[in-house]
Amino acid sequence: MAHPTKKDLAYDFIKRRILEKRLLPGQRITASQIAEEIGTSVLPVREALLSLEAERLVSITPYVGAVVAWVSHDEVLEVISLLAVLEGYGTSQAAGRSKQLPRQLATINQKLRAAMQQEMWSWFIDLNREFHFAIFEASGNGVLLENIRVFWSQLDTMLASTSFHLVPNRAEEDLREHDELIRLLSEPQPDPLAIELVARAHRMRTAAYLERQAQPVV
Repeated sequence: MAHPTKKDLAYDFIKRRILEKRLLPGQRITASQIAEEIGTSVLPVREALLSLEAERLVSITPYVGAVVAWVSHDEVLEVISLLAVLEGYGTSQAAGRSKQLPRQLATINQKLRAAMQQEMWSWFIDLNREFHFAIFEASGNGVLLENIRVFWSQLDTMLASTSFHLVPNRAEEDLREHDELIRLLSEPQPDPLAIELVARAHRMRTAAYLERQAQPVV
């Protein structure tokens, strides 16, 4: 395994501080200060900031510097809407490709229920990801899988850096929707269109839930 570069170290350091809310939206990020804290030159820090800007975590103004970006309500909903399309298609493409998939998903969903009952939300989040990516991997479409992975990671990051909260609020509803997906995928002749619509609706209910939240972003 390759050792992390200085840019990687700077990237991880800054991103972790943003996600832990030790750096807040609008707060300036001083490259020289970060460089001193992690024991490197300014150049890797600047490179890391450019990567974080591409992820919409940082905003850079020429001759002014970098600040932690504000994540707008609309930006979060745009990513969710895009994921709904990609995930719906990916789930439909998994239909009928693996006889083992429904059983695998049912096992993961049982663990999700246990995590919910024990209020082990970090475990719940990990299992939820495992559930969905088992489906996407079964689709056999590597390009689609990679794009979903990128946007899933981006959404996780955006939600972590905002005031939105999904777990535990939507947990029980999530599991019922998972049960419906498992049922559709278990049919002798799965209907790809029905599966796609249910998978899209599953993701878009996240958007609907966020719309109802009393504490909006920014």
